[in-house]
Amino acid sequence: MIEGETWVRGTVRWFDTAKGFGFLESPEYPDGVFVEYSSIDSPGFKTLTTGQPVVFTCELRPRGVEAVAVRPMAMLSSAAA
Repeated sequence: MIEGETWVRGTVRWFDTAKGFGFLESPEYPDGVFVEYSSIDSPGFKTLTTGQPVVFTCELRPRGVEAVAVRPMAMLSSAAA
C-alpha cells in the first residue's frame, strides 16, 4: 500500500534511541515499516517509545518499506487543542 502522502495510523513496534532506528507496525504493513530518527517530525530530541501511537507516510526503498515522515499522536492532539 505504498501511496506517497497517504497517512497511516500505527504504533511503534520498537525503537533503539542509541542506534536511532526501529520499526513501526500497522494493519496495512503487517511486516513492519523501518524508521530512523531523521524521519520523526517532532521538536527537540527525536525518539519514539514502544507502543506509542503514531501516524506516518512511507516509501518503497531498496531495503524495503521505510517511513519518510512520522508524527507522534500525542503531538497531534496537543496541536489541535
